[in-house]
Amino acid sequence: MTRKEDSTLTPTERIARIKNHYDVCVSNHWNAYDGKARGIETIHSVHAKAIFAQNLADHLASTTDLPLRRVFKRSISTGVDYYFLHRLTGRTETVIVEYGFIDNKRDFNYYNHRSHFNTAAESVIAGICEKIGIKYQPVKAFEKQSLKNSSQASSSIGKRVESTFKGTLRFYNQPSWRDEDVYGQLQKGQGFPEIIEKLRVGSGEQYKVKNSKGEIFYLTASPKYVKVI
Repeated sequence: MTRKEDSTLTPTERIARIKNHYDVCVSNHWNAYDGKARGIETIHSVHAKAIFAQNLADHLASTTDLPLRRVFKRSISTGVDYYFLHRLTGRTETVIVEYGFIDNKRDFNYYNHRSHFNTAAESVIAGICEKIGIKYQPVKAFEKQSLKNSSQASSSIGKRVESTFKGTLRFYNQPSWRDEDVYGQLQKGQGFPEIIEKLRVGSGEQYKVKNSKGEIFYLTASPKYVKVI
């Protein structure tokens, strides 16, 4: 997530939060044209294959009542640069998802139901999981797993936590995911000697940790990126 609150990012700020930090990026948008056009579109880079973009579009079309309009690529042209995320995010594979045409009455009415909105979001999450090789857990299954995880959280207190991420893993000076709160980065195998507690931060979780000098920091608690020893 580039942000968890209602805020505006400049193209430069958006790129800085994405470029080379992640394997994939999904940029979420709504279309608008003439009130008649409708349906799902996904746009991939001219330098990437259409497989991921097609898969996301297929997931959306199969779980919503919206037609699949097209999956395509487009080179930069004169005027407004809508495709800077494709060009400037380095090794991160970016797909732009247009969930429908907000000026089309049928598309608008579909998303006017919160359950439909959530269905579309979950279908994209499922597509991302498939892309990066993680088993997708539906919301209800995830909630049950979260209860199990909460009972296990106390078992990590006082233990060492290390990065298992092949790249650099950020840690923070307060419970946050914001770039301005990043204090430093860990290489794979580096970590902190003591976990103090596990916290819910936004839609994710972090460990409150202490280094050998007694300084407090915050690190993702996702088992995808760290392990407790």
